[in-house]
Amino acid sequence: MAYFLFRTQIISKSNRSAVACAAYRSGEALYSERDGLTKKYGHRDIPPETYILAPKHAPEWVYNRERLWNEVEKVEKQHNAQLAREIIVALPTQLTNEEQTQLLLDFCKENFADEGMVADIAIHRDKKHNPHAHIMLTMRPFNEDGTWGQKRKKVNGKSVHLTNWNDKETLLKWRKNFADKINEKFKEKGIDDRVSHESYEKQGIDKVPQIRLSREAYQYEQRMKREAEKQGKPYEPVTYYGKLNQEIQRINQELKALKQKEKVVSISDYQEEKSLNETIESIRKNASLNDVEKASLLLVAKRAKSYVDFAVARRVYHDLAEGNWKKKIDSQQLKLRALKNVINKAYHVYQQEPKQVIQYGFHPGKFNEQLREKIAQLKEMEKSFENELTKYEAVLKKAELALEVQKRLTEEEFRVLYPHAGADFRIEEKHHAVQYFKDTGGVLPESEIPAYAAKKEQEIHRMPTFAEQTRNMYQSLFVLNRTIQKQSKERMEALKARDFEQAFEASRKIEQCMLRKEKMSKELEENKAVLQAILSEHYGRDVSITNTAALLQLHELVERGESSKDLEADLRRIHVSEQQKLERMPKPETEAQIMEYQYRQHVADGLLEAIEEAQRANDRKKYEKDPTKKRQRRRYRGQEFER
Repeated sequence: MAYFLFRTQIISKSNRSAVACAAYRSGEALYSERDGLTKKYGHRDIPPETYILAPKHAPEWVYNRERLWNEVEKVEKQHNAQLAREIIVALPTQLTNEEQTQLLLDFCKENFADEGMVADIAIHRDKKHNPHAHIMLTMRPFNEDGTWGQKRKKVNGKSVHLTNWNDKETLLKWRKNFADKINEKFKEKGIDDRVSHESYEKQGIDKVPQIRLSREAYQYEQRMKREAEKQGKPYEPVTYYGKLNQEIQRINQELKALKQKEKVVSISDYQEEKSLNETIESIRKNASLNDVEKASLLLVAKRAKSYVDFAVARRVYHDLAEGNWKKKIDSQQLKLRALKNVINKAYHVYQQEPKQVIQYGFHPGKFNEQLREKIAQLKEMEKSFENELTKYEAVLKKAELALEVQKRLTEEEFRVLYPHAGADFRIEEKHHAVQYFKDTGGVLPESEIPAYAAKKEQEIHRMPTFAEQTRNMYQSLFVLNRTIQKQSKERMEALKARDFEQAFEASRKIEQCMLRKEKMSKELEENKAVLQAILSEHYGRDVSITNTAALLQLHELVERGESSKDLEADLRRIHVSEQQKLERMPKPETEAQIMEYQYRQHVADGLLEAIEEAQRANDRKKYEKDPTKKRQRRRYRGQEFER
């Protein structure tokens, strides 16, 4: 059976321009009176064939494409008015170009122009295998004098259409008429092929219809197919609907084989005998998604370069929420704050002691001029940042929506496998339970789902432990302090050389490091308090050590079960080990080696301070009263005594 396509859509004033749509489809440059812009959409290698058909009583100007759609936009006053109906049809490749054109023009004249509509036709033959036509139809009839007529009128208090162009029955009639027109031409030419406007089910064909891909998805699939051919790899669909179509093809092959074996006689019988696996597959195949959800899934598929399921959608979302793009946004934001702070500090210093602005990289005699330059630079950076942030938030929102769609589909799949399961399972656990079924064909017992999911999550991404997070923060703070020292030195050298621009940049970097240090120090103090509490419980005494490296190494000893339960002894042991590591380290030469050596020396010094701190705390304890003991009082002749 030949391929048949007859798709309709409404072009609305709320979000589209009829002039722009006509310009794109016809390949012409058209001026839009609504926004004062000329609509033009690049060069086409094969120019579209264009025609305008109109009823006999239509005014002459309808044959001017630019004026036609400008007049439509003027007469439709409401912000959400329907400007045009577009019909997209596939032209049969079995016919010549001339035969395709004549068939289309005859169909449009009989079904549209003779019924009172203006039909703006554009035939596209950019690709030989996909000749098709765009037909833009007016929504409002013409009066006999050539003026625009009314779309609706009030009848018994209700608004009714004056034409039947919006009726479902009319659309079905158009589809049937177009199919009949093609079949008549096939019969006339002796072509043994036919098309049908009806679904497979109504035709009695035991097949599941495939989903037509959007233009973007089709082009993306073709590109990935070419790449697979270049690499000598088998091609696998990568988009959501491409993957579904592959599944539909597999189902249709099974249906064909079953029918040959006389096991299935109709699609309805086959659906009744569907296995649990096919029921699961049907959830995604039959998912009802709006245009925004489809666009979100397509975006995630492009970023992931793979078929989208819950795991892929979650990975893409977390990459956006916590990955390099988010870090870039945070870094830009911090840079802006640092720049603002330096400018503000310099301004306030200038009000009190003008000569002191030199420390921020400003020349006292040119302060106002430099200040204006820096403020202009700040505004430019803010504008660039806002643009980047807007783009990032839009993509993140789409990724979040795609994740919500996948959660919804996973929930439905899980309910099929576990219809009586409680609501205690997390979405990650449900996903892994469903995936287990898809991979093995077996159903996990409910009691095993949490442990299995935890194991799979650990394989997917290992989260750093609390101690590792604390160590990373501590090392970052060490690097920040070294950077501040380095920038302070560079600022001093720049001031000596009277290089105010370099001095200002060093001041900005110092301020940026200080902001990061302030935020990280607060987080580190919270983690240290947790470590102190854990160690205090282990050693049976108050561990008030403030050195982070000492707390981390003590915690590591406790975790490995190698602690002696003597705080001072453990600290000395750790200190000796660090000193030995320092002695074994080769002489540092590169910048990275020098930084590592300085960090190790810093840790060793901190351990020594921790030993002294622990000893002082132990000594104080001998001479201090125990604050946990209840103070008792007794009275004697009106006086109070403590004991």
